[in-house]
Amino acid sequence: MLKMIIRGKYYYHVFQHRHHELLQQDCLDEGLRIKLKVKATYHNSKAVEIGMLM
Repeated sequence: MLKMIIRGKYYYHVFQHRHHELLQQDCLDEGLRIKLKVKATYHNSKAVEIGMLM
């Protein structure tokens, strides 16, 4: 059961990371692009952290 929760969190962060990167590529506003980059970096680091637990 715990393994399923960890796997769910991992896939959530991977999805969010990819989503924010795609939004960042299409973004025209530089300020918003920086915010999206920060969010993508956060979700990538969480996915790597959780990936080590799996």
